[in-house]
Amino acid sequence: MRKLYSALFILLFSVSTFAQDIHFSQYYASPLTLNPALTANINGVFRVAANYRNQWFNIPTLNSVAPYQTYQFSFDAPILRERLGNDGFGFGGAFYCDKAGDGALTTFSGLVSVAYHKAVDRYGRGRISLGIQAGVVSKQIKIQNLIFESQLDNFGWNTSLSNGETNFNNKNILYPDVNVGALWTHAPKDKFRYYIGFSANHVSRPRESFLQDTRNRLNVRFNANAGMEIFLNSDYSFSMTPTFLFMMQGNAQQYNFGLGLNYWVNDNVAIFGGGWYRVKDAVILNVGAEFYNMRIGVSYDVNHSNLRSATKAQGGLEVSLIYIFKKERPQAIQYEKYCPNF
Repeated sequence: MRKLYSALFILLFSVSTFAQDIHFSQYYASPLTLNPALTANINGVFRVAANYRNQWFNIPTLNSVAPYQTYQFSFDAPILRERLGNDGFGFGGAFYCDKAGDGALTTFSGLVSVAYHKAVDRYGRGRISLGIQAGVVSKQIKIQNLIFESQLDNFGWNTSLSNGETNFNNKNILYPDVNVGALWTHAPKDKFRYYIGFSANHVSRPRESFLQDTRNRLNVRFNANAGMEIFLNSDYSFSMTPTFLFMMQGNAQQYNFGLGLNYWVNDNVAIFGGGWYRVKDAVILNVGAEFYNMRIGVSYDVNHSNLRSATKAQGGLEVSLIYIFKKERPQAIQYEKYCPNF
């Protein structure tokens, strides 16, 4: 394919540098896209999560500004709780839509996941979780919104000229996708708990090509995430949560690390905030609140990568929402089954 003079070129440059899949700055607030083993790993009846991300809105394009937007929605719930005792089993589903650039490279994904959480002690303080996701991915590019070098004449860009892309498949491409994950959670003390997770996306390496190239396969994305929660006072109202994420796909790598602070004003209201750093890309600031089991977070990326001249140092605005029905506070549970504070 000839050189693309559009925001799609910027998109492809950026994802080859950092990551080839979608990503959220508040990755900890999108558990089912982070690790299938987090499915139904909650102290509650069910969980609903939603995320919205809008990034690079200052990059100039043919349409003034380019839409780089990502939506995500998930639902998960444990089942057979009374029969399994300290063990856990659950199911869930996740859907996301990603729209990128003038070429409107649009991705839809729908995944169903299950996970089993095996207690390694009689109180359920330590658990090993295994999860798997399977579903389909659909992608489309609106080639009519792209400009190619063959459309350059003496007076500038002329979109009425042929783009010369006779072998381009303008139809949707559809392929199956499978992700797997594992998670270790442990609460060795009442005021200290931690987790370590590993997952692999696209383990079947599906074929993905708009040019009908059957040799082009999607690389496996490997993820490692870890974190802990440390309660700093006797009534469990104040805690800090350092977290870490590493992702690798092909030659692309991404590192995130940071620290969050949580304070419970009373049994039903909490406030939180923190800062994270995505290495060689952005500083991420996050604030939010929880009201009656509904947790809302807002984050903003301050970009400092090589793209900052185009973004004017503005990266992405992101909003997350998580609701857990009949959520239980840690101090209300005797020998609680720890789950990360999502």
